Amino acid sequence: MRQTPASASTGQRQGVLSMTHDEIITAGAQRLVEAYERHTQIPLPEDIPLTEAQDAYDIQERVSAHSGTPSGWKLGGIIKGEVSRFSRLFSEQSHHSPARLARNNYHRVFLEPELAVVLGGDLPAREAPYTLEEVAAQVASLHAAIEVVDSRFESWPEVPPLWQLADGLSHGGFVLGSSVDGGNLRQMKDAVYRLSLNGDVALSGRGDHPGGDPALLLMQMINTRIAASGVGFHAGEVITTGTFNGVLEMQRGHSARLVFEAIGEVELILD
Repeated sequence: MRQTPASASTGQRQGVLSMTHDEIITAGAQRLVEAYERHTQIPLPEDIPLTEAQDAYDIQERVSAHSGTPSGWKLGGIIKGEVSRFSRLFSEQSHHSPARLARNNYHRVFLEPELAVVLGGDLPAREAPYTLEEVAAQVASLHAAIEVVDSRFESWPEVPPLWQLADGLSHGGFVLGSSVDGGNLRQMKDAVYRLSLNGDVALSGRGDHPGGDPALLLMQMINTRIAASGVGFHAGEVITTGTFNGVLEMQRGHSARLVFEAIGEVELILD
């Protein structure tokens, strides 16, 4: 049984106190699946006591089974010094640059400037953690990328971290841009970028990823997931390593262009 903090009202929390692990996962997944299927936003499920990261991952996995064809992974919820959390990417929500997206397909549209890799070889599950050099050797290409942030929750961005994790880390879509050959990920840490809306630079910088070196975050995520699930990674999977600089709102009719110098660029129009 899962219990809520003692400060919670007994009358308000009586049903919550009696929820088992399986009931938490089933109820949480059902709310989110219904939100996806109805293309609607929902209130935070305050009647479901989501207090553990593994429960959030279990909800996320069940929702993913209804969300599309898995094509890779995204990192998110990044805090420097901590292992990044992760969720699925889906083929149906992923696009190649230049891309046109329909505003009506989203509750909101916020953009994140990111670097993504495409694996050229497998990283099978094993007991010993992979080194950065071993991971880099299996990266076929390094890409500029834009993640589209959306949420199934009405109160976003005021959503508790575990519910964001259960909701696929607020994933809405993904656009993969041009690239350079993989094999050397050292250029990720101090990458120079600029994200423009309608020709005006809105976000720019050099490095300063909130999690530190994105290459190290990539390695840590790969090892964390293998250790937790016993499942490896396969050639062709895309892994995007989180925003370099927060989020940028995009309105209908806007065009966006992201450039990572000496790496690649992405173009996106929102109809």
